[in-house]
Amino acid sequence: SHSHSHSARKGHLQPDCDRYRAQGSGTGTLQNNQPWQAKLLPKEHFALLAQHNRLRTKVHPPAANMQKMDWSEKLARLAQERAATCPGELLVHPVRVPEEEEEMADEVSCNHHVSPTGRMSFSDVIELWFREGPNYNHHTGLCKNNATCHHYTQLVWATSSKLGCGRHTCLQNGETMDIFICAYSPGGNWEINGRIIVPYKEGVWCSLCTSRMSGCFKSWDHSGGLCEVPRNPCRMSCGNRGHLNISLCRCECLPGFTGRFCQVRCSMECVHGRYRDEECSCMCEVGFGGNVLFPSTFPCCVHPERHNITQHYLFVPWCSS
Repeated sequence: SHSHSHSARKGHLQPDCDRYRAQGSGTGTLQNNQPWQAKLLPKEHFALLAQHNRLRTKVHPPAANMQKMDWSEKLARLAQERAATCPGELLVHPVRVPEEEEEMADEVSCNHHVSPTGRMSFSDVIELWFREGPNYNHHTGLCKNNATCHHYTQLVWATSSKLGCGRHTCLQNGETMDIFICAYSPGGNWEINGRIIVPYKEGVWCSLCTSRMSGCFKSWDHSGGLCEVPRNPCRMSCGNRGHLNISLCRCECLPGFTGRFCQVRCSMECVHGRYRDEECSCMCEVGFGGNVLFPSTFPCCVHPERHNITQHYLFVPWCSS
């Protein structure tokens, strides 16, 4: 079996990750071949994504800016179509990516593996790519002793936040082979002005997350940490079915509740007014007064001229009206 890492981004270290026609001669392709379908099931999408995120929390040295990956159906289709061309060791006849997907293609890198049918699962292949890690020198950015390590560096490329994978079984040189491809965006394995870029920044987990990805996703065993868009940037929740206004980080409570977290149930009703923050007293609308507790037969906020109510029913004087 053998693996390849390809990329479609300018300045990348590896050849293009493009779509190829399964035609012509050469290793890995046969004219008029009859490939067997081996498409991934939806539950496999989840498993492959979870495996990628788990492995990204296991890198050494630890990563300060490693992003959590999400599944991309676009990338999955690209990977599946790429695998269905039955590519082998030699890549043949690149096909132009459709115009509507050109922007995506410029940002995509692929990891690619071929092995005899049934010998390896997709999970095995991803573990194989990750086991290239000891072949990589994080300080120099180079593979040690010309060993293969570019599958590993793409798998742990910090800013590659989208993943999609595909699998296909093909007849090659009289033998059925499984083609495994994962596509990543934005693609990794690139250099700037001849300087090789390392896949991630070393440091305390999540210590260099961007402001947009300020959340820190922890795996089930609480190891490592991946930068993610926080589902709840306010880091709070509202009780009693209150609604969290994320832009203001404030709870909007249902009638009868107040408090920062809508945790206080009020026994009185604020008519022509609203509860004060943090307490069960009323703030009246303009033109109404009586912002404290009335006898239960009267509303809290009333207009003095419209109600025959004497001062002794109030605990404090009327509000201005």
